[in-house]
Amino acid sequence: MDQNYIHHFRHIIRIFDRELFFQNNASCCNGISVAQCHTLLEIEKNSEISVSELANNLSLDKSTVSRTVEGLVNINLVDRVIPKENRRMAQINLTDSGKQVCSTINYSNDAYIKAVLKDFTREEREEFLRLFEKLTRNMSEVRKSSF
Repeated sequence: MDQNYIHHFRHIIRIFDRELFFQNNASCCNGISVAQCHTLLEIEKNSEISVSELANNLSLDKSTVSRTVEGLVNINLVDRVIPKENRRMAQINLTDSGKQVCSTINYSNDAYIKAVLKDFTREEREEFLRLFEKLTRNMSEVRKSSF
């Protein structure tokens, strides 16, 4: 692969990363962090989920996710449900306030995506999504293989 292409690609990715950072900070409302935002959205996607499953889904270590969840419990955005049959397998779910925050985050991000893709044709959007999924899948595989 051409070195100029690689440098240009890296430059575009850095710009993309900065823009995504600004959007993430703008869409994470009520003073929650981006990590808490991602955690809330993952809980929303999975209804009830354990901290271990959450850590796996977010590709983070369990202690980091536990601290993030603890912060969300403290501000009443998530609850821990501890089953009587296995007290070590607490399930995490959203409170009503957590659901409202997720709704706000989703609305903000949906509006942002609509705005940034406004001049893409349907075919371009579909191709972009297909290629972006391929890129992120490859990125994940390379990370896991520790090239």
